[in-house]
Amino acid sequence: MVFTKKLMLPLAALALVGAVAACDKVAPATPEPTPGPIAQSNALNGTYDLRASDCGNPASKTALIIDGNNFNFPGVGASCTVANSQQQVNRTQVTLSCNGGHGPTNRIIDLQSRPGVLRVTEDRKTATYYQCSRAEASSNTQPVLSQPRNQL
Repeated sequence: MVFTKKLMLPLAALALVGAVAACDKVAPATPEPTPGPIAQSNALNGTYDLRASDCGNPASKTALIIDGNNFNFPGVGASCTVANSQQQVNRTQVTLSCNGGHGPTNRIIDLQSRPGVLRVTEDRKTATYYQCSRAEASSNTQPVLSQPRNQL
Protein backbone atom coordinates (compact mmCIF):
# COMPACT_ATOMS: atom_id res chain seq x y z
CA MET A 1 0.00 0.00 0.00
CA VAL A 2 2.92 2.40 0.74
CA PHE A 3 4.34 1.54 -2.67
CA THR A 4 1.03 2.45 -4.36
CA LYS A 5 0.85 5.85 -2.62
CA LYS A 6 4.44 6.68 -3.66
CA LEU A 7 3.64 5.77 -7.27
CA MET A 8 0.31 7.65 -7.37
CA LEU A 9 1.73 11.01 -6.33
CA PRO A 10 4.09 11.42 -9.34
CA LEU A 11 1.40 10.12 -11.72
CA ALA A 12 -1.12 12.64 -10.39
CA ALA A 13 1.39 15.48 -10.74
CA LEU A 14 2.16 14.43 -14.34
CA ALA A 15 -1.56 14.30 -15.20
CA LEU A 16 -2.06 17.78 -13.72
CA VAL A 17 0.83 19.22 -15.78
CA GLY A 18 -0.60 17.62 -18.94
CA ALA A 19 -4.05 19.05 -18.27
CA VAL A 20 -2.66 22.55 -17.74
CA ALA A 21 -0.58 22.32 -20.92
CA ALA A 22 -3.62 21.21 -22.93
CA CYS A 23 -5.62 24.23 -21.73
CA ASP A 24 -2.81 26.68 -22.56
CA LYS A 25 -3.43 26.69 -26.33
CA VAL A 26 -3.73 30.41 -27.06
CA ALA A 27 -3.06 31.60 -30.60
CA PRO A 28 0.02 33.81 -30.87
CA ALA A 29 -0.55 37.52 -31.39
CA THR A 30 -0.63 38.72 -34.98
CA PRO A 31 2.57 40.64 -35.69
CA GLU A 32 2.13 44.29 -36.50
CA PRO A 33 3.69 45.67 -39.69
CA THR A 34 6.89 47.61 -39.21
CA PRO A 35 7.81 50.78 -41.10
CA GLY A 36 10.77 49.09 -42.82
CA PRO A 37 14.48 48.97 -42.19
CA ILE A 38 15.88 51.93 -40.32
CA ALA A 39 19.54 52.78 -40.23
CA GLN A 40 21.47 53.35 -37.05
CA SER A 41 21.98 56.99 -36.19
CA ASN A 42 25.67 56.69 -37.11
CA ALA A 43 25.13 54.90 -40.43
CA LEU A 44 27.00 56.10 -43.51
CA ASN A 45 23.85 56.05 -45.66
CA GLY A 46 23.69 58.95 -48.09
CA THR A 47 25.29 60.47 -51.16
CA TYR A 48 28.88 61.66 -51.39
CA ASP A 49 30.99 63.27 -54.10
CA LEU A 50 34.69 63.87 -54.62
CA ARG A 51 33.82 67.46 -55.55
CA ALA A 52 31.54 69.36 -53.19
CA SER A 53 30.44 71.49 -56.14
CA ASP A 54 28.95 68.38 -57.81
CA CYS A 55 26.64 67.58 -54.91
CA GLY A 56 23.14 67.34 -56.33
CA ASN A 57 24.40 66.79 -59.89
CA PRO A 58 22.79 63.51 -61.05
CA ALA A 59 25.32 63.23 -63.90
CA SER A 60 28.36 63.47 -61.60
CA LYS A 61 31.12 61.04 -62.53
CA THR A 62 32.63 61.27 -59.03
CA ALA A 63 29.63 60.33 -56.87
CA LEU A 64 29.35 57.60 -54.26
CA ILE A 65 26.00 56.40 -52.93
CA ILE A 66 25.92 54.30 -49.76
CA ASP A 67 22.69 52.51 -48.93
CA GLY A 68 23.08 50.01 -46.11
CA ASN A 69 25.61 47.47 -47.36
CA ASN A 70 25.48 48.74 -50.95
CA PHE A 71 28.13 51.07 -52.37
CA ASN A 72 27.34 52.46 -55.81
CA PHE A 73 29.79 54.40 -57.96
CA PRO A 74 27.47 55.61 -60.78
CA GLY A 75 30.23 57.48 -62.64
CA VAL A 76 32.08 54.25 -63.40
CA GLY A 77 29.01 52.01 -63.38
CA ALA A 78 30.19 49.92 -60.42
CA SER A 79 27.84 48.46 -57.85
CA CYS A 80 29.36 46.89 -54.73
CA THR A 81 28.12 44.97 -51.73
CA VAL A 82 29.92 44.79 -48.40
CA ALA A 83 31.23 41.25 -48.03
CA ASN A 84 33.03 41.89 -44.74
CA SER A 85 33.86 44.76 -42.42
CA GLN A 86 36.18 45.02 -39.44
CA GLN A 87 36.33 47.89 -36.98
CA GLN A 88 39.88 49.14 -36.43
CA VAL A 89 41.08 51.79 -33.96
CA ASN A 90 40.30 54.84 -36.13
CA ARG A 91 38.86 53.32 -39.29
CA THR A 92 36.75 50.51 -40.67
CA GLN A 93 38.29 48.07 -43.13
CA VAL A 94 35.69 46.98 -45.68
CA THR A 95 35.82 44.24 -48.29
CA LEU A 96 33.57 45.06 -51.24
CA SER A 97 32.33 42.59 -53.83
CA CYS A 98 31.79 44.68 -56.97
CA ASN A 99 30.18 44.26 -60.40
CA GLY A 100 30.43 46.64 -63.32
CA GLY A 101 33.18 49.10 -64.03
CA HIS A 102 36.06 46.73 -64.80
CA GLY A 103 34.09 43.51 -64.28
CA PRO A 104 33.55 41.53 -61.06
CA THR A 105 36.21 42.36 -58.49
CA ASN A 106 36.85 42.42 -54.79
CA ARG A 107 38.14 45.64 -53.28
CA ILE A 108 39.53 46.25 -49.80
CA ILE A 109 39.09 49.82 -48.61
CA ASP A 110 39.55 51.70 -45.36
CA LEU A 111 36.87 54.18 -44.31
CA GLN A 112 37.42 57.11 -41.99
CA SER A 113 34.62 59.51 -41.18
CA ARG A 114 34.38 62.97 -39.72
CA PRO A 115 31.56 65.50 -39.98
CA GLY A 116 30.84 66.26 -43.62
CA VAL A 117 33.47 64.01 -45.21
CA LEU A 118 34.30 60.34 -45.74
CA ARG A 119 37.89 59.35 -46.47
CA VAL A 120 38.28 56.21 -48.58
CA THR A 121 41.73 54.64 -48.80
CA GLU A 122 42.55 51.89 -51.27
CA ASP A 123 46.04 50.70 -52.21
CA ARG A 124 47.65 53.61 -50.32
CA LYS A 125 45.59 56.16 -52.28
CA THR A 126 43.15 58.25 -50.28
CA ALA A 127 40.12 60.05 -51.70
CA THR A 128 38.03 62.49 -49.68
CA TYR A 129 34.31 62.32 -50.43
CA TYR A 130 32.15 65.25 -49.35
CA GLN A 131 28.80 64.33 -47.84
CA CYS A 132 26.05 65.70 -50.07
CA SER A 133 23.00 64.29 -48.33
CA ARG A 134 22.21 61.91 -45.53
CA ALA A 135 19.70 59.06 -45.72
CA GLU A 136 18.28 57.73 -42.45
CA ALA A 137 16.70 54.56 -43.86
CA SER A 138 18.28 51.81 -45.87
CA SER A 139 16.48 50.01 -48.68
CA ASN A 140 17.93 46.64 -47.66
CA THR A 141 17.32 44.69 -44.49
CA GLN A 142 20.89 43.63 -43.80
CA PRO A 143 22.80 45.33 -41.01
CA VAL A 144 24.01 48.73 -42.08
CA LEU A 145 27.59 49.77 -42.20
CA SER A 146 28.31 52.23 -39.42
CA GLN A 147 30.88 54.92 -39.01
CA PRO A 148 34.07 53.97 -37.21
CA ARG A 149 33.91 54.47 -33.45
CA ASN A 150 36.87 56.86 -33.36
CA GLN A 151 36.46 59.54 -35.97
CA LEU A 152 39.28 61.57 -37.46
